Amino acid sequence: MSERRAVLLVAAAAFVLCALLTKSHILGWNDGSRFATVDALTTNRTVAIDGSPLAAGLGDKIRVRGRTYSDKAPLLPLLGAGVASAVAPLGVGLRTTPMAAVYLITLLSVGIFFALGCAYAYAFQRLLGFSQRVAFGVAGLTGTATLALSYAVVFSNHVPSGASALAGCYHLVRARRGSDLDAALGGFFLALAVAFDVAAVVFAAVVVVLLWAAPLRHWSFALAAAFPIVAGEVGYNLEITGSPIPPTFNGEVWTDASLPLHALSAERVHPYAPAEYAGSVFNLIAGKRGLFLFSPVMAAAAYGFVLLPRANLLGARTAWAVGATALVYLLTIVLLQNFINSASFGERRWVDLTFVFGIGLGPVLAAQRSASADLALRVLAALSVAIAAAGTVAPFGGKIDDWGFTIAITEFAGLAERAPVQAALDVALLCALVALGQRFIPARRGSLSGA
Repeated sequence: MSERRAVLLVAAAAFVLCALLTKSHILGWNDGSRFATVDALTTNRTVAIDGSPLAAGLGDKIRVRGRTYSDKAPLLPLLGAGVASAVAPLGVGLRTTPMAAVYLITLLSVGIFFALGCAYAYAFQRLLGFSQRVAFGVAGLTGTATLALSYAVVFSNHVPSGASALAGCYHLVRARRGSDLDAALGGFFLALAVAFDVAAVVFAAVVVVLLWAAPLRHWSFALAAAFPIVAGEVGYNLEITGSPIPPTFNGEVWTDASLPLHALSAERVHPYAPAEYAGSVFNLIAGKRGLFLFSPVMAAAAYGFVLLPRANLLGARTAWAVGATALVYLLTIVLLQNFINSASFGERRWVDLTFVFGIGLGPVLAAQRSASADLALRVLAALSVAIAAAGTVAPFGGKIDDWGFTIAITEFAGLAERAPVQAALDVALLCALVALGQRFIPARRGSLSGA
């Protein structure tokens, strides 16, 4: 199969999967806050959400100089507003046909980036020299066996940020071969990742590692392509709050006690005891909200990054880049962000790195495996697909700090009672995804080179 057809096939399959699972209703503050901005932009031509009926009862909002705004980065709501304007002539709107509007806005923004991320997951493996079969496997497992799937069905920034980050890494690796265009695309996509979620600024570590010792012109092209996006984000923050700091991290805008989030925002910057920090690290990696608990296949990916340097020099540089970024990201969550007050399935902030973490699956799928290792990988994949599918039921459901599995079970039980046919179809789709996940793992044992 030609590379172009393969990439299009992966993207189309990922988009169809999103089309089957994307939500048609607002689940909570996180997506509701963004939809309120979309409504305000399309109806009132402003980012202030005071006049939007969708702003009622929200907590993820700030009040500055007498006006109320979402505390979310503006890029995804801007894309959503573009989709809303495009479908408006069809009679679809958040105030007139909310279910259709929520579905289409989410699918045609987050869903497209999910498809993009899966396509780049395939392309990255081919760039590193792995076989087409391994590349299909990595793309399939990234899209079905991680929390990327759980958060691709809601209007959230993590999937667009993560997909953009992978695209940026891909082009920076290609830039090592001397392409100025790839250097520019790398800078553009990584800046896009930051514009979707400021936490993605940790990918600066990727830029440093991947462009280390590269010609100065590559740095220039990357920075030039990134500058307009970063400048736009900073300009927005200055216009709304008077500070270049994003509202989420700006303590000065969290001072209005009348806002529902005020009591929680006080804990955003809070010193914890050393044991609590250690507990948080465990919690984020393997504990109640752990990456390996909610995406067990990521344990195999972690081992893959140990194998990756053996493949070639590009693999070694990529492994170092991802490892450095993951460490910095973990530290930012633990030291700079609130890790107690959260109502979501798993640790959604890991989704920013999920597409990049998937790179490590290639060496594992390509390496020679014993029968026991092959069985372990297949069990990890099956569990991961089932968990990711469970997360699509209500990724923003539950109460603060509820265990994700409890949220999923409770929400699915309610769905089964309300709509038994829909619940049965969901179970059938789950079984199909688990079976498909097994197909993504090559049965033939190849070499680390992907032969």
